[in-house]
Amino acid sequence: TTVANLAVALSLLGQRVIAVDADIGLRNLDIILGLESQIIYDIVDVVEERSTLQNALVRDQRAPALFLLPAAQTRNKDDISPQQMATICERLRGMADYVLIDSPAGIEHGFQNAITPADRVLVVTTPDVSALRDADKVIYLLERDWKRQPWLILNRYNAPLVRNGEMRNIDDVLDILAIDLLGV
Repeated sequence: TTVANLAVALSLLGQRVIAVDADIGLRNLDIILGLESQIIYDIVDVVEERSTLQNALVRDQRAPALFLLPAAQTRNKDDISPQQMATICERLRGMADYVLIDSPAGIEHGFQNAITPADRVLVVTTPDVSALRDADKVIYLLERDWKRQPWLILNRYNAPLVRNGEMRNIDDVLDILAIDLLGV
């Protein structure tokens, strides 16, 4: 939902935004954006040349500067290579002010597809112990293997739970993850 929210906010500020769903096989960005009934082509159709990139983009009529490049729902994550994703995103750069890639959970092939074309990486996590452990691993891999310095978005932060000692506070999260905080 973070990519959807950022995409809508940027488009409402007059920026031309393309949101790319990189979760091949588990598409859901279209549902979050309310565009599921408008999907005709997807990113795999573009790679396999069954559609042009322009035809696969879905415009959000409520935010006309927002477009979605949907993931394929019935295909596998390895049906697109990181290089193919990079090529598509390079083409999209000339069409938008922002290209936001919604990465699937985990650190497998879909994650690699999302990271390869990225200029900046935002790690979205919640302040609970298991999520912080996962985020720490993702940050480690981004820095070691991809030479990327990610930024943090802290999601579902709940001040009353922090006061009750049931959730980590922002300073604890930043100490654990050791990256710059972009937003809460």
